[in-house]
Amino acid sequence: MHPALCAKASRLSYEGRLHAREQVTAARLLDGVAPGVEVVLVEHEGRSTESPEEAAEVVTQVARLIGTPWTAPDLFEGARPLAAEDFLVVAPYNAQVQAIRQELDERDHGGVRVGTVDKIQGQQAPVVIVSMTASAIGDIPRGVDFLLNRNRVNVAVSRGQWLAVVIRSAELTQYMPMSPWGLLELGALIGLCRGES
Repeated sequence: MHPALCAKASRLSYEGRLHAREQVTAARLLDGVAPGVEVVLVEHEGRSTESPEEAAEVVTQVARLIGTPWTAPDLFEGARPLAAEDFLVVAPYNAQVQAIRQELDERDHGGVRVGTVDKIQGQQAPVVIVSMTASAIGDIPRGVDFLLNRNRVNVAVSRGQWLAVVIRSAELTQYMPMSPWGLLELGALIGLCRGES
């Protein structure tokens, strides 16, 4: 992971103890794209396990970045254009995985990998795109403990080597948790989504 992305994951789940191997990542470059975590807010309401709006935004993000020159001398020589295989899309629910897969296939981005947190563990990509899917806390079918679990969010975000794009509704974090643990989980997501690294 680039240090800017690693710092976010480190604060999210490792109390600041996780560090990037800068001698490996220093020469990597995704031309014209800032490393770290980028948040895209998408308006929708009443969405629980599937959000067509977020699925469409995933396609927009892939289209925006595909073809960007990617340099990673520890992995290959020279620079090459970012390809579909250089993206990894993560969603919390199978219904959203299927919706994203369909959108990508229809837009000729069939090579983009898509899966749930459980399916993508161990995989990496220069760019990871995370769809949070649910519109608001009351729409989450398996509860906030599942969707905002910092370990699950960390697994998703830390698959990225350069950039993690988090797509979510602004309303998703507009609630008051009922427990200290819930407050910590909400704070962790808000901290991850803040602009500073």
